Amino acid sequence: MKKLIGIFTVAVLFAFVANNTVNAQETFGNAGLELAVPIGDWSEDIYTFGVGGSGGIELGLSDNFAITANAGIVFLALDDGVSDLIKSSFLVPIQVGGRLYLDEQRSGLFLEAKAGIHLASTTTEDIDAGPLGTIEGDNTTETYVSVAPQVGFFLTENMSVALRYQLFFIPEDEEIGQEGDTGSFIGLKAAYNF
Repeated sequence: MKKLIGIFTVAVLFAFVANNTVNAQETFGNAGLELAVPIGDWSEDIYTFGVGGSGGIELGLSDNFAITANAGIVFLALDDGVSDLIKSSFLVPIQVGGRLYLDEQRSGLFLEAKAGIHLASTTTEDIDAGPLGTIEGDNTTETYVSVAPQVGFFLTENMSVALRYQLFFIPEDEEIGQEGDTGSFIGLKAAYNF
């Protein structure tokens, strides 16, 4: 119990010192709607668009620079060619980044770079194999490293929009004969900042 109290005391002191060091810079959260338009091979073969939501936090380090953390979910619409095989598919992005404001925090244009992971989950349909019976569908989840450059704009102190080029890297898997690949989409987020 003494260790827990000691750790809590150190955390409170650190937060107090950090708050006084940061001065007027803000820490705030956001929540918003995400739209995704797959591009490249990923769009031609499997997915047509995505929609979802995300939330995040921003920690201001100066008038013009902040650290961000975001997580969300994007449900993917399937191309007609694979909709008989795949039941559903979604992405869970978890990323941290650095945001540079060209004016000041929560105002005007900003540039951001994000890095993290994307969890990709796919559920396949049951397949009727005739006299052999039914092959049951499967649910698989893979984890991919992801990066994204982003540009955004604060319309008001509480409303922002951001456009990003999201990349996630699919590693080679010799067991199933999968070559290394890159999935990508253009993402648009409209957010309320609180």
